[in-house]
Amino acid sequence: MSQTHTTQAESRPARAFGALQHRDFRVFWAGACISFIGSWVQIVTMGWLVYQMTGSKAALGIIGLAGGLPVTLLMLFGGVIADRANKRVLVLTTQVLFSLNAFALALLTGLGIIQVWHIVALSFLNGVLFAADGPARQSIVYDLVGPDDLAAGVALQSAAFNVARVIGPIIGSLIYGALGPAWCFALNGVTFAAIVAAVLLIRTDIGRRTEPTDSVWDSFVEGLRHLRSNRTLLGVVSLTAVTSVLAFSSYATLMPALAQDQLRVSESRYGLLFSVIGLGSLAGAYLVGRAAAAGRRGALMATGACLFAVTLLGLAAAASVAVALVLLFLLGMAAICELATANTLTQSLAPDSLRGRAVAAHMFAMAGLQPFGALLAGTAAERFGVPATLAGSAVLFWILALALFATRPEILRLE
Repeated sequence: MSQTHTTQAESRPARAFGALQHRDFRVFWAGACISFIGSWVQIVTMGWLVYQMTGSKAALGIIGLAGGLPVTLLMLFGGVIADRANKRVLVLTTQVLFSLNAFALALLTGLGIIQVWHIVALSFLNGVLFAADGPARQSIVYDLVGPDDLAAGVALQSAAFNVARVIGPIIGSLIYGALGPAWCFALNGVTFAAIVAAVLLIRTDIGRRTEPTDSVWDSFVEGLRHLRSNRTLLGVVSLTAVTSVLAFSSYATLMPALAQDQLRVSESRYGLLFSVIGLGSLAGAYLVGRAAAAGRRGALMATGACLFAVTLLGLAAAASVAVALVLLFLLGMAAICELATANTLTQSLAPDSLRGRAVAAHMFAMAGLQPFGALLAGTAAERFGVPATLAGSAVLFWILALALFATRPEILRLE
């Protein structure tokens, strides 16, 4: 480890919240906190509504496929755009369009004319917007806090998302039960105003720094070549991909079916399941900070992956809500230990000029491959049942993760 890295590691506890020293980051982070809550309200509402409308586990997979397919096809190009575009204009545009999408869902649902194909189409449009928005919005954090506080900024963004995971499902389930799903979608549409206001209030120049000298395609190819040539970076991204397809997609896609068919919970208690995952994620975020201070991020990422598999396997056999809550807490903790660490390592292993494309590679592995995992999980659950699908996914994920660590042992030593 270099002297610079040693100094940073030693000072990590003191700088755990260093990003909040930056006024523009505080504004951006506050807007994100509000918007994330709305997003989780919609996530919970959409899954519950689709399953109530269809009773089909495969339909849950189709919705996941519709939202994720554009991410699969376009996310890496979104990273190119993030490295070239005026990020302020790009993020403002996508947030307004996200809001209109949510209001369209609210209108169709409120009028009582919502159909599954409407949800599929609007999910697809959301995926297109996410592919353009995600890399730019993630890379803005670096612009606002600089390299010294980047780790703190990423951790705080992750914490905001996971606090929203606690609050959003509870709000969504209560509104769903009291007022219906249309109001849940409308609330999400309103919360995008927080990000719009935050971006408008940012004083830092988050526009394009230099004029591009090559084509979009050449920039795209450059990013792929860097990923392929960096064995360690490719290993981290590969682990994220395996996690997305087999572990994350399985429980996320099948949660409505697990809640209604296996655990027999109501709308209000369904929100509690997601909230417990969020609480576990907050515990995981604390462990991520401690691991960064100790220079053990690779080991924590591997431990998180293995624990993720074990808790997913346990969830397949959960016969009561109490047992499921404990397992979901551990699952949330394991997921953040692995995936938040992978996100930070991906950015740390990439040069400044390729940061947007590195973020896009991580997001492609995480979100871009989810539709395939969602479709696989939904189809398998329709044929074999939810418990067997969760168990099979857990075992296969564990085997592939161990194989990756055996062939890429340098990942375990990442600091």
